[in-house]
Amino acid sequence: MYWDWASLQEEIQCDRGNQSVLHKFPASVGREVACHVVKHIAQSLSIASGTDEPSSLQDEKDVNWTMEVLCFGLGLPLTEHETINNCVKVYVEWLTALVSPKPCVPRPIVEDPNPFAQVMLHHLLNLFTPRPDSGPDLVNKQAVLCHRVLRAIETVAKESTILTRETWEVLLKFLLAANDSLLSPPTEKDVIGLSNDDISDHLCDRVLSVLFLIWLTACHKSFPSPSLWKTFRSMCLFWRHHEALVTMWHRVNHALTAQMLKIMYGPDFPDMTIGEEESQLLPVDMNPESVAQCWFRFLHILQNPVDLSRPGVVSNTPKFLQHALTSEAVVDPSYHPCLARLPLVFLRAMRGISAMVNAFLGLPQEMKMESQVSEVLPNVVGSKVVTTPSTPPGQRKAAKTISVLTGTLATKVSSKSHAAKNIAVPPSNSSTVEKLLLDTRLPYAPQRPHCNSILHLFAAWLFDASLVGVKLHPSHAAPAKERRTSSFIESKHSSLSMDLNTDPNQTRDVAYQAGRAEACGALCRIFCAHKTGEFILPEYYSRFYIVMYYGLQTDEQSISGEVLSNILFNSCSLLRVDLAGVQLLLPHILKAIELVLNRTAPDFKLCEQIPYTELRKASIHLLLSMLCLPLHFKDLQIKDILKKDDNQPTVTFISLRTRITELIRVALTNETDSQNTQMLLGGFMLVVEDLATCEQADNIPLQPQQDYSDTDLHPDTSRTSASTTSTETNSFQDTSYHRLHAPPPKNLDTAYGLFGHATSLVCNRLMASWKTDLNVALAAMELLAGLAKVKIRPANMLMCKRTVKWMCDLIVFQCSRPAPSHSRDLHSMLCAAFKCLQLWLVEHCSLLYDRECLHQVLEVVELGISGSKSQTKTQEMQTVKVKIDKESKSVSMKNRASDPPKFKGNKELMPASMRVKDAAEALLTCIIDQVGAFPPPCGPESLFSLLDERSLLRFAKGSSLPEQGSLFRYFVIDKSVIVGLLEQPLGNIEDPLPTVTALIRGAFGRHAWTMQLRHSPRASKISSRAHLSDPGRPIPDNSVGVQHNVKHRYFPENVNRIPQTKADKSIPVLESVLTEKQTEDAEKMKGLIEQVATFEREVSHRARLEREKTPYPDPVTECKPPKICNEYQTARLFLSHYGLLSLEALKEPSNSSVPPDLVMLDTTNSGLFSDLECLDFIPSRDNDTVHIFYMKHGQTSAVDILNNVTSYNSVQPQFVEFLHALGWPVDVRKHAGWTGHVSTSWKITEPDDMDEDEYQTGTGGSLYDGRQQVLYWADVLSEMAVVVPSPETYKMRTLNTTEQDKSPPMYRGGPYTSSPDPQKPTTLLLEAERGRASEKDSPGSPPEPQTSGSGVKYRRLGRQPALMTGPDTKVLVVWLENFEDHDNFPIADLLVVTGTGQDQSTTSSSTSMPRAQEKDVYVIFIHALQNGLFRIQMMEYEKTQTKMSVAIPLVDGMVVSRRTLGSMVRQTAINICRRRRLESELYQPPHVRRKLKIQEMVNKYKCTMSPAEFYTALFQEVPK
Repeated sequence: MYWDWASLQEEIQCDRGNQSVLHKFPASVGREVACHVVKHIAQSLSIASGTDEPSSLQDEKDVNWTMEVLCFGLGLPLTEHETINNCVKVYVEWLTALVSPKPCVPRPIVEDPNPFAQVMLHHLLNLFTPRPDSGPDLVNKQAVLCHRVLRAIETVAKESTILTRETWEVLLKFLLAANDSLLSPPTEKDVIGLSNDDISDHLCDRVLSVLFLIWLTACHKSFPSPSLWKTFRSMCLFWRHHEALVTMWHRVNHALTAQMLKIMYGPDFPDMTIGEEESQLLPVDMNPESVAQCWFRFLHILQNPVDLSRPGVVSNTPKFLQHALTSEAVVDPSYHPCLARLPLVFLRAMRGISAMVNAFLGLPQEMKMESQVSEVLPNVVGSKVVTTPSTPPGQRKAAKTISVLTGTLATKVSSKSHAAKNIAVPPSNSSTVEKLLLDTRLPYAPQRPHCNSILHLFAAWLFDASLVGVKLHPSHAAPAKERRTSSFIESKHSSLSMDLNTDPNQTRDVAYQAGRAEACGALCRIFCAHKTGEFILPEYYSRFYIVMYYGLQTDEQSISGEVLSNILFNSCSLLRVDLAGVQLLLPHILKAIELVLNRTAPDFKLCEQIPYTELRKASIHLLLSMLCLPLHFKDLQIKDILKKDDNQPTVTFISLRTRITELIRVALTNETDSQNTQMLLGGFMLVVEDLATCEQADNIPLQPQQDYSDTDLHPDTSRTSASTTSTETNSFQDTSYHRLHAPPPKNLDTAYGLFGHATSLVCNRLMASWKTDLNVALAAMELLAGLAKVKIRPANMLMCKRTVKWMCDLIVFQCSRPAPSHSRDLHSMLCAAFKCLQLWLVEHCSLLYDRECLHQVLEVVELGISGSKSQTKTQEMQTVKVKIDKESKSVSMKNRASDPPKFKGNKELMPASMRVKDAAEALLTCIIDQVGAFPPPCGPESLFSLLDERSLLRFAKGSSLPEQGSLFRYFVIDKSVIVGLLEQPLGNIEDPLPTVTALIRGAFGRHAWTMQLRHSPRASKISSRAHLSDPGRPIPDNSVGVQHNVKHRYFPENVNRIPQTKADKSIPVLESVLTEKQTEDAEKMKGLIEQVATFEREVSHRARLEREKTPYPDPVTECKPPKICNEYQTARLFLSHYGLLSLEALKEPSNSSVPPDLVMLDTTNSGLFSDLECLDFIPSRDNDTVHIFYMKHGQTSAVDILNNVTSYNSVQPQFVEFLHALGWPVDVRKHAGWTGHVSTSWKITEPDDMDEDEYQTGTGGSLYDGRQQVLYWADVLSEMAVVVPSPETYKMRTLNTTEQDKSPPMYRGGPYTSSPDPQKPTTLLLEAERGRASEKDSPGSPPEPQTSGSGVKYRRLGRQPALMTGPDTKVLVVWLENFEDHDNFPIADLLVVTGTGQDQSTTSSSTSMPRAQEKDVYVIFIHALQNGLFRIQMMEYEKTQTKMSVAIPLVDGMVVSRRTLGSMVRQTAINICRRRRLESELYQPPHVRRKLKIQEMVNKYKCTMSPAEFYTALFQEVPK
């Protein structure tokens, strides 16, 4: 920098300007003259006499003679303190002539003060000359006088306006000479650590501060010449063994750097936080050019600060050599005792440089003024170190030293501060040291300079300091050349600057490892600040990787704990910022984090400021960045930094996969911190899914190599039986859930084996230690829920069964905890456990075919609903000791499968909470309705039946609609189920059987049933009509059998052979009693009888002949079945056959407003059908919405961001692939599920003119903006719509917002929304019912729709207690082309396009809290790295105060693969919304909202009837 300029150092050191003529006389003569003359002059001064008498020195020669005497007096021994003090008084008064002269100042000095001031400065140098063999008291007095002179000079420099350039130069030379005389010699201490005659300890801080301050003032008023700068720079080399020099150097550098940042980057750049004293160092009106010159020159004033780690270089000065030659105790100058503090000086130098690096990166930092500088340095010196006072006793303050907490904001661990002490001792308690927290680190400044620019300034120093004390490999060592003296200028050093220390015993001097660690941390922060697409010189890459190689060594001989911890702590983003060739470090980083994560306590010395928990968190960040690398690069070779032999095996990415998987498993086992555990759980999910997806894509047969039996995994849980008691007892044994290291890891190379280990480990840890931590337990269950969806063929059914068992045990344990332990958090955990069970049972429906598994699941369902189990053990009680909150609690486990059950009617229902009861009911309904039947026939978009009244009536027989009354009869069963019965048979039913069609609306959905009263099974191919028709008689056949001619008789043949009795003869014969006349009549009668008999025989013969001619059977006489009945009262039959028409069901409880079990609803009230429509619009699942945005480089406008997705050519191809990985496309007009907005959800419109050709093509995602299509995904628990907002969406929402501002609040797009086109109905009401609704409104019916200017109809939102859908959680996913743009994403401007319609309709009727107070906005940023992976950034834009953390599996900073990106983002979004619903007090599950709506409808529309009136109404004629 100053090659062409000569140094003035020799001139200053050999200057004779401080010599007096009295020095040529004997000392006694000079002392005698000086004492008398100075005493007289001092008495004549105004300060001595208290008057303002003018000085008697009127001529220049008088002044010159007097100054010769004063010059000699200033150099007298300290025993002549009075004389020296008088000399100082005189010169201090005379120097006021440069500011405002006093009367006591001689006239010649007042007239031309600059020449005299230059002479006085030369003379005052005698005062700063050390006096050997002086006592401590005399040295203290000398220090007081020096302080007085320095204050006077400082005042003159600041306030004087008449100083000439020559005077400034003399003033600066005086300060340099004073500092050199005081600071160049090595300091001497006695046995107690105090110097008797070393004035430098008293004045070191003060004289240096005055030098730097006046130098800065001179730069503002009269910029020093290059020769002076070079002199200053050269002389600083002789003062480097003083810690105060480095401290003052940093104070000035920080003040100048803070000002330079404002000049270079403007006011928006983060300010460098400096102390109040540092901010006052610079003149207020110093111009930017002077600031820039000063900043660069002061930055290099110490030349190479790395030399502070080399005692041989620091002690290579004439003063040190002279002391070694004259002292008997010191042979080698580098072993002088004063150099024992060089490690601390080196550390301070590196911290100061690190602070400046942070300032340029825009990182926050705190300048801490410490009174104990040795607290951050280990005890490397056997003797105690002195920190003596540097100010006069009356003005003494605690010695202050700057310590920069680099890279992060500091959180004070202990609020107690230690008072200043004279003796600096090593720390006995690290609680007083500032602790660095990883989570408090703010992002880098977006306007930060390029890495190359910062490295040009500091790289040489930092690279050299990072290799201090390191023995280099021969392939890395460079030939020794001239040592570099600055970071950028005057450098002749090699590009690989190495340590010059050749002593083998000194190659790893632990004393300097703290400074080395600080330098390594600064380098890591610089390279982690790499921007997207930024270029860094290959030389810097190579040197950095060599530094990292040596810093990451874990061998016992070469490990440096402080360096390793600093590197890991500051390298969280190293593997996710697209550094060229960073994969070279992957094996070494993996080995280093294995050393940290495989153990619960460190085996090496940590940096004092980095807690072990934070170090583990940083290691986990690095681990999450490398999880996908093995399967991504597979067999790609990783080159080693060292030259390896040919015999050594090559390292590939895939060879590291087993180590990475095992590491995350062991780390999860050992981790105790809640946040770290959640991060590991997210990483574990990524590993399993990535491996399973990779195997599925590669078509690898997933045949299990070995099944995990209970004995293999956990020996103490091998005994399983159908007995629930034994199962639960084993679940709580310490030998089961707390012994996690018993079995060695097996089969982690396949998804099958890894799935088993993941479920086993997570469930064990969940039962052992995570069950009391809400956030960790929720994260564990989110992981289990994700594992349930991982497709593995064949499925590991044993681990699935064990997982369900563990979840049941967790529910039993939590429900059985004592009452004081029950809280909302506990119940939230139980609700999450029930939901997790739902997913496992639906995804693995074969589990319920296992009797034991089914028994356990139904038991916990019963426990959740009723609060107890039905099977209780009465003879023997099993009590399990459970450790809760460090207290032993007793939990009674009473249930056993062999015990007699306790019936439901005999139990007292006492669930843990209503939330738990609702979750258990949802699980029970899921088992009955969905397990083995999901997705339903209509697809996963609806768990409802898609049939409603309108669609059913389209198939009903007869097209005429009744003028009055409804075709449906509505009944309410058990106050929870609305049954709509249609007695008219449907048109597609040909059999004339009793048929009833039922629309059943319950808490869990709408179902359509059609029932027939059949006489034969439906499987029979014969129709019912065939059973009801005449089957006919068989045709007669006379040829069959033997025919016999039999004469029919009235009596037997032997009747005449029986003798008659008297009784037989008691009735005489007819002839015996007839008279003659009567005889004639009798004869006539006999003739008539004969005639009639003959006639009958003829008729009979003719009839027989006719009968023979008549076909068989005779249609006239044949029996015929009755006509088939086509009209039935099927509603009555339905209710009767199901046992609902009992008198008990119709009786209303006395003295109660509760309706009876069977209630008929009033169908003449039109409000019923509106409420039925509202009920149908309450879904059976939770619905979530994710909005996707694409952000190009440098964009900040919302409109520009939305325009990106309008063209396929404007987005990256991976973005479109990612969209389709989130869900499948659906047409909002044909879709029966959630569409992202309530105005188009849960209904199907089928316009005649809809054509698929209308869909946009060639878009970058704007097709899915919700107007025509959205991306959709659903499972049994929730449904999610993925919306990609477009510019048209922005225009529509902005227009709607403007209309809302001009009109009262309206409910847009809810259950009452009508279609703008009357030919496209969107509601489920019948046209006749709609007409009746317009004629007569019930008190509970909604108001009439109001039409806006756009033709869209809205209705006001009334009180809707059933619409408590919880917080309005918004999840935004932003695809970044440039990662640094995530700071500029205009979230507030884009929230207008994220409305779902629910945020305006979810105000609870029971609370006045508006929904806006529970609005949360979560943003997931995705950035495509150059290696094909994707970096994740999580941000919470607006979030209410909550105890729950952000959900997994995605974690801030995670790097995921292409094949898992969509699934991981989808799971995270759903889990975020699910967590917020768990915590919100304004949330009710969907089935609870439906249940409340049904109860409300019962109270509004029930028909109050007696049983007789009910039966009468039931038998009344209904329209057909």
